[in-house]
Amino acid sequence: MDPFAHASIGLMAKPIVPRAPLALLLAATAVPDLLFFAFEAIGMERQAVTHMDFKQGLRYLSPAVMHWSHGLFMCIVWSLAAAAIAFPFFRDLRTCAVIGLLVFSHWVLDFSVYNNMPLVLDGSPEVGLGLMTTRAGIIIAIFLEVVLIAAGISVYLVYRKRRAATPFLVQK
Repeated sequence: MDPFAHASIGLMAKPIVPRAPLALLLAATAVPDLLFFAFEAIGMERQAVTHMDFKQGLRYLSPAVMHWSHGLFMCIVWSLAAAAIAFPFFRDLRTCAVIGLLVFSHWVLDFSVYNNMPLVLDGSPEVGLGLMTTRAGIIIAIFLEVVLIAAGISVYLVYRKRRAATPFLVQK
C-alpha cells in the first residue's frame, strides 16, 4: 500500500487519542517500512524485484525477504513493543493501544494488496489478498487507497475544526 494510505489511518486515529502527537501517529503506521529499510541496510531483508503493468498486475521476478519487518508474527511483536515503549510517555492504556494498533494496521493494509505477506519467519507460508496482482484488483486497490486518504484527511480536518471551535475544552 502507498505510504499515504498508511498515514491516513494515523490521521483517523488522532481524534481518538488527542494527546498523542500527530507525527507519532503517522510514524507508527510506517514502523514496518522503517524497520524494513534498516534490516535491508544490514542485509537481513531484501526488496523483491517486480514488474508491473496494467494488463497483468504485479509480477514478482524475485521474492522479497521481509519476514522480520512485515511478517504477521513480527508485526504483532512490533505492535506490542510500540505500545510498551509509549506507555512511560503517555501513561494511558488507550493511547498505547492505539499506537500498537497503528503499527499493526500496516500489515492489514499490505495484506489487502500483496500476496506475499509472511506469517511467521523465513520459510513460513505467505498470504494476502493480492489485489495488485490482477487488473481488476489494481483498480480496487487504487479506489481503496483514494477512499482511505480522503477519509483520513476528512476525519482529521473535522477533528481540527471541532477542536478550534472549543479551545477551552479539556483534552483527555
